[in-house]
Amino acid sequence: MSLAIPKFNIRDTKKHYSELNNIALKGIEVITFNANNENEMVSHIKTSYLDKLLSNLIFKPEIEFDKEIGIHTVSLPEIDLYGEGPTLEAAINNLLDSVLEFLSIYVEKLDMFSKVESDQKQLYLLKLLRCHGDRDLIQKELGL
Repeated sequence: MSLAIPKFNIRDTKKHYSELNNIALKGIEVITFNANNENEMVSHIKTSYLDKLLSNLIFKPEIEFDKEIGIHTVSLPEIDLYGEGPTLEAAINNLLDSVLEFLSIYVEKLDMFSKVESDQKQLYLLKLLRCHGDRDLIQKELGL
């Protein structure tokens, strides 16, 4: 048995998908590559492994209060978003609205964002996308 991670071009992946899916489910990564550009690769891995990897990405919200204008600000440096409000709760709700709006635009214009956003930011966005738009889950992931 080879110790190399199995790699298949897209055509062979389609042809043997059920078998390759079973390999991934057993815990071995399977890589699919574009035959025209071998640098374009996709990993097929067990979802619980991805869950574990993404659990290591921790949001570190920054909370500030401007006494002069009486505004709370909650910002997420990991994804460059923030929310403001007269109370902390209002600022968090504004932030959640911003996150949901940005995720919607991100998915709609994924081709563009995948070219301009850092891999790190895209991983944080993937983590939030896995909340399926549930505000409570997103708030929990943000640590708020």
